[in-house]
Amino acid sequence: MTKKEINPYVTLICTHCEFYKEDDFDLECAAFKVLKTMLQNGRITPVEIKDALK
Repeated sequence: MTKKEINPYVTLICTHCEFYKEDDFDLECAAFKVLKTMLQNGRITPVEIKDALK
């Protein structure tokens, strides 16, 4: 993934975080890793994440 391509998981999870910086492409926090894994395993849905961020 190039720097200009934004990972859809980052868009869904990270862009709402106060610590998110667009230029930190390779950094992943523990919360991101947990949520990404839960999404990939079907334990939560993107809709549930969006609802939690309202």
